[in-house]
Amino acid sequence: MNETLEVQNKDSVISEQERDLAQNALSEFQKGSYALCLSYLNKLESLRPMDLKVTHNKVVVEYYKSDLKKTELMRKSLIAICGQISTDSSEAIDDVEKCVMRYNQAVLLYHTKQYNAALQIMTRLFAFIEPMEETLANKVCLLLIELYIIMEQPDAALSILNYVESQYVSIDGSKISSVDKDGVIKSKIKEQKEQKKDINDTVTDAFKIKLLKCKARIYLLTHQLKLCKKEWKTIVSLGTIANTSTIFLKANLEYLRGNYKKAMKLLNSATIENLDFKLHGESSAVLYYNNIACLYLAMGKPNLACFYLQKALHENKCAVENVQVKDTDPLFSQSLYTLGGNKHYELMYSLGVSLLHAGQASKAFDCFTEAAQKLHNNPKLWLRMAECCIYNHKYSNKVDFNIPKRRKDLVQKVIGSGIHKKIILAASLSKDVNYHSEGLSYAIPQPTLEFGSLCLKNALFLLPNNNEPSVPQTAIVNSQTVTSALPLTSSHNLGLQHATLMSQATIIESFNLKISVLAASAYVSLCLGDYILSLEHAKTLLSFNKLPGAYKLLGNLYAAESLIFMDKISEALEYLKPENLQDLHTTISMPEVQEKDKEKMEEVTAKPTKAWYPTTVSTGIAVLRYNLAVAYAIRGELDKSGETLKQVWMSKESDCDIPIQVIMLALYIELQLVETKVITPSFKAIQFDATLTS
Repeated sequence: MNETLEVQNKDSVISEQERDLAQNALSEFQKGSYALCLSYLNKLESLRPMDLKVTHNKVVVEYYKSDLKKTELMRKSLIAICGQISTDSSEAIDDVEKCVMRYNQAVLLYHTKQYNAALQIMTRLFAFIEPMEETLANKVCLLLIELYIIMEQPDAALSILNYVESQYVSIDGSKISSVDKDGVIKSKIKEQKEQKKDINDTVTDAFKIKLLKCKARIYLLTHQLKLCKKEWKTIVSLGTIANTSTIFLKANLEYLRGNYKKAMKLLNSATIENLDFKLHGESSAVLYYNNIACLYLAMGKPNLACFYLQKALHENKCAVENVQVKDTDPLFSQSLYTLGGNKHYELMYSLGVSLLHAGQASKAFDCFTEAAQKLHNNPKLWLRMAECCIYNHKYSNKVDFNIPKRRKDLVQKVIGSGIHKKIILAASLSKDVNYHSEGLSYAIPQPTLEFGSLCLKNALFLLPNNNEPSVPQTAIVNSQTVTSALPLTSSHNLGLQHATLMSQATIIESFNLKISVLAASAYVSLCLGDYILSLEHAKTLLSFNKLPGAYKLLGNLYAAESLIFMDKISEALEYLKPENLQDLHTTISMPEVQEKDKEKMEEVTAKPTKAWYPTTVSTGIAVLRYNLAVAYAIRGELDKSGETLKQVWMSKESDCDIPIQVIMLALYIELQLVETKVITPSFKAIQFDATLTS
């Protein structure tokens, strides 16, 4: 914030004495002699008592003198000087002279994680970008880009970044964009780098490096991996020293490309400086352990991921405790950079995800419950909590397809012997579920379906109302068409289109999340006996044109079962047509899959962290046909049901699994038709196999 002491000397008529005092104050501030700087400012204030810039600079120096610890006092002082920012989004900054003060307000909000309020100020500040002093303009643009990245609006961030490159940085074609196909700057740059640079050139180059890193991060967010790799090569070719940010940037790129071992090698082999938590608000150990955990989870090793996340939690706790002062408000006792440095709740969420993948749903639920204290506005968190509830109810449907293991569950018991031997079949293959409805509120966090339904309602409420993405599911779009950002208006007002802008990648991620929530909501409502709500969720799910095959299967099954329970079997039959199923994809992929990265991306999607079941289309069709046979049987059309079930059994091959419920239905039909002698040999074989287990 040292630019605040330079602005006051410009655009106003001041005496020679005042000029000297201002220059001396600035010089002492830059040296870190804040006490001496304050003495000069006090003298200057006596000469210019109505100058808000002098008052503002005194507040800033006093804040620095406190080692940036009296944040709340600084915030209140800034409000007293320039007023509270209006909530009216159409209102601009009232005075160009207050830009520095408003910028400092936004910095405080950014470090205290009040990103929406900070973004509100910065979008208004951008209207004054033309008359603004260049150093301040660069800082405004960088903070605005950072806020857009944090708020997951990469297209808006790219708009600002492109504007900065074209207007302020004047990134010569020979300096940044003149990169050969291997990402190496041409010889002209090499000659320029050999020339001696003054301080201004060094500052400008550092600013350009920051812009390049921001652009690489934006490409990571939008999954434009080829362009990200190009930016990273440009950063390296400019002679950037390998530090924490550049190494982690490269590791993140390799992680998204599916090169997990290469990413881990980068993290392990690099000599990363030990970030001082008091100065940077980040801990190298926390970053390292968290990233290693992400890699292990992606490699299908959730237990190892849990181990490293617990180490990250320990390091985070130590770092935070070292800067905390007991029984005092952090806004009065902690350095500004450490206020938003506590990653406990984010790490707890990651630990919960890892535990859920490791099959420890109850422990995962506890982690999510703790993370909800701070991350309650994240729909992913509520979906994960609901998944814990579903996992506790039924951890997998794969066991139903293991006929040799489940055959014994068909028989409840055997009585008598010899010719008097009787076999009592089980009334149901599903275990009784005791719902926690007596004396307990559904709102009490516990891994039950009732609480899971509340979690899913929260997730749906928090998700944006946008519909499915406009890009084709399998389309591979030219990267240049997607990276073109929205143009800025002539007055440099970002306007509503930038304030609420979502990138295509963000829209696709949101869509994948929404269909997961809708499918889970339909299932939970079905289990709880709310068939009307289950049907509503299933229909909403099926209303999307680009719905992945796996969710199309689930939507049809849940809608049909809901209608069957509502005694609308004729309607249910429409949802059980085998031709409704074409594939078993579980997500819509990002549109930006570069040709070079396509093979890697396919390799990643072919090895999901948690396999979805059924895994083949033939098994999915068998499930649909089984449910169709059930519908016919309930309606009394046993012949049709028998023929349909015969098709299911005859389709049993190496790539087609049959659920145990098929045998139960076959036994039911055989018992109903035993006198009509229309039982097929296949059914008798099924019955014979079942009775053998007794």
